[in-house]
Amino acid sequence: MPRLGTYTTFDCPTDKIDEAFKFLSNAFDDIEGNVHKVFNPHDFGSYPSFEIDYPLHLNNLDEDDETFDNLRLLEELDDWHTKANEIQEKYNKQFADYL
Repeated sequence: MPRLGTYTTFDCPTDKIDEAFKFLSNAFDDIEGNVHKVFNPHDFGSYPSFEIDYPLHLNNLDEDDETFDNLRLLEELDDWHTKANEIQEKYNKQFADYL
């Protein structure tokens, strides 16, 4: 079974797959995220998706932990989500015709 992203999954375009992967890889590299392409089994054959991972230091944060360091990391995670959402908007605009 393919590994899903720790953040989310983006639909892969039916065309321009390599260009889309490069766009996402570069954009998420800038915010320390990771992108990998997996092929998902389906009734009509396999199809790819882009799995997006959080930066390692932001994985598995405890939202109930109110220590200073954890609260700082949760704030950093909120900022990371804002940037990731901006990347997704740009991705959708650039590749919407191919999704």
